[in-house]
Amino acid sequence: MQAAWILTLTMAAAGFAAAARIHPLASTKTTDGVADVVERTVPSVVRVLIDAKAARRAAGEASGIVISPDGYILTNHHVIDGASAIKVQLHDEREFPANLVASDPPTDLAVLKIGASALPHLEFGDSRRLRVGDAVLAIGNPFGIGVTVTAGIVSARGRSLGAGQFEDYIQTDAAINPGNSGGPLLNRDGELIGINTAILSPSGASNGIGFAVPSNLARAAMSDLIVHGRVLRGYLGLGLQPLNASLAEALGLDSASGALIADVAPASPAALAGIEKGSVLRSIDGVEIRSFDRLRLFIASAKPGAKLTLRALTPAGEQDFAVTLIEKPHQPAETQEQLPGGAVVSAAVAPASGILLLAVDPNGQFAAAGIKAGDVIACVNRTAVASVADMRREIGKSDRNNVLIEVNRAGSAYFVAVERTGF
Repeated sequence: MQAAWILTLTMAAAGFAAAARIHPLASTKTTDGVADVVERTVPSVVRVLIDAKAARRAAGEASGIVISPDGYILTNHHVIDGASAIKVQLHDEREFPANLVASDPPTDLAVLKIGASALPHLEFGDSRRLRVGDAVLAIGNPFGIGVTVTAGIVSARGRSLGAGQFEDYIQTDAAINPGNSGGPLLNRDGELIGINTAILSPSGASNGIGFAVPSNLARAAMSDLIVHGRVLRGYLGLGLQPLNASLAEALGLDSASGALIADVAPASPAALAGIEKGSVLRSIDGVEIRSFDRLRLFIASAKPGAKLTLRALTPAGEQDFAVTLIEKPHQPAETQEQLPGGAVVSAAVAPASGILLLAVDPNGQFAAAGIKAGDVIACVNRTAVASVADMRREIGKSDRNNVLIEVNRAGSAYFVAVERTGF
């Protein structure tokens, strides 16, 4: 059976190195200047040694980057997640207990602090200047065997792996293996242009497809983590979804450019600006929306207080909306209540008005559009419906091939296009 491809966070378990098989390789000539860069930068790469809390994961070790002479160290969140104790071993083999300053799961970054001074450290490079084909070096502690340097090129930029909303990875073919997590990806000048984070592999070992958090994203997140203890993110209050050809046709659009506004949070900057769900976001500050992933990353990267001009296509035509972002509100912990008979309900999900679907024909148009039993049909062609008769009436008014249906699933709204045939 063909092995399934998996996304593997590159962490090494304790004792793995001892069981690894050694395969001698023929020596190769290094590129001129690479050895000088390695000699200069390797002392800034550290081993991060983890004692894990019970039942979370095995103890192990990974990599980290000294980013200031007074002992601040950058690594991955997944490296230290669940750790009961953290130690850092410098290149000169000195060991220090490390304090976790703060971490940020969405970017998979963490900042540590050790009690040392006058440390060699890496300088940040500008990841925006990277081009596909640029030469890069990866340094880390793969499989716990010690500091190792691998070379390759930038294979792609702006990669999204579907694991979160803050993904803008640099892809490289420089070998990255378990234990490399948190180590640096360097340009030919020895500048830090990425933090090695993940690999795509059927076995968990390097297959020439590695991913690094860009240095510009890491530098901004690191600064917030040190100063504020968290990453400050602007909050717009829009639920967005990509447009496809069927949705565009149902909306009466000539093309699928832009992003569909599926939801607007009450009292959010978007709501206060008068933006309504069902509109299509066309541009931000005059920049046309061409990539949904880039749009999502841009909004997530904007800081509280930022002023943006959003152009959206509404039922009344194209309009400009001025919004000022706020910091994303704290999400209260979800509470649950036990009902008689053993049922459990969530108090965090508000009931939705509309038509509750008790069953969905797996061969029908609803299933083909992704609608499931338990979903609530809230609107048809932007008109609220409360009964099957309401729904049939609104569908009958349409002369398009696809009907725009707003669905509420577990408290979240989104839109689908359903073929009119058969209604």
